[in-house]
Amino acid sequence: MRRTMSEPYPDNDFLLRWLNGGLTEAERLEWEASEAYPRWEAMARSLKASALPPLDKDAAYARLLDARARRLQGSIRRLRVWRLAAAAAVVALILIGVGLYPREQSWAAAMAEQRSISLPDGSEAILNAATTLSYRNGWLRNSRKVKLDGEAFFSVTPGVPFTVRTGIGEVRVLGTQFNVLARGSRFEVACMEGSVLVRYGTQQDTLKPGQSLKKQGAQLEQQPEAKSLERPPWTHGESVFSQAPLQEVFQEMERQYGIAIRHPRLEGRLYSGRFPHDDINKALGLVCGAMGLEYTFVNKDTVQISE
Repeated sequence: MRRTMSEPYPDNDFLLRWLNGGLTEAERLEWEASEAYPRWEAMARSLKASALPPLDKDAAYARLLDARARRLQGSIRRLRVWRLAAAAAVVALILIGVGLYPREQSWAAAMAEQRSISLPDGSEAILNAATTLSYRNGWLRNSRKVKLDGEAFFSVTPGVPFTVRTGIGEVRVLGTQFNVLARGSRFEVACMEGSVLVRYGTQQDTLKPGQSLKKQGAQLEQQPEAKSLERPPWTHGESVFSQAPLQEVFQEMERQYGIAIRHPRLEGRLYSGRFPHDDINKALGLVCGAMGLEYTFVNKDTVQISE
């Protein structure tokens, strides 16, 4: 390090090695015993503590400039303005690079779990089992965009357009309540309140309360307007199906209970009904009973279905 530890301005190379844990033991001990260390350590700790919700690079740069200017006010007159700005910019970029300001915020609901989250704009989302939701830093500046893999119910506060992107299509709203499912080739959207714009491929549709859209591969099905629900059944502890492939029913049961279900070939078999999320025996009994099937627990985590 070019400067002695008694001086308050370590060079940028030294700061980079310190933030990345690259100091030698002798350098570390000397640095931590110096008069400058407490101020720099407090700056890094303060920036790390304020890292969530994510801040953009301009905000990080401005915050660091302000903090450094306050702490070094007595000595800043001896530095050329360009040198101070360059040092601050380097440290801000270092902090961003080592992960104190993540570029993407994400949440996940595991198998047999549902998770409620609050987004920075005040909107809320409930994630169904085996679902991930994420958004990139700076999302509130011009539009609100999230990425979904799985199933989630959204309650969106009014404001700039709110877009849910999936691997199959996207849903765009201004402020409403709706449910989105995107798993494999399945893409389903149901509107509970307000209206939603659904885009898939080169097509788009607008859904009103009580209306839904289901896309399975190349097949598209639109449900006529029905009685509007406040929330989908799965948020109240049960899964409901109407002429759904039986294999998909068992897959949803696996997600809700965190188990593996072995079964014979089920192509062409459809199920209409429901099952609860709090009693696996009842759930299996309802589905298997309606379909003329038997079930046996191989162990606590595996179920065998048979004719």
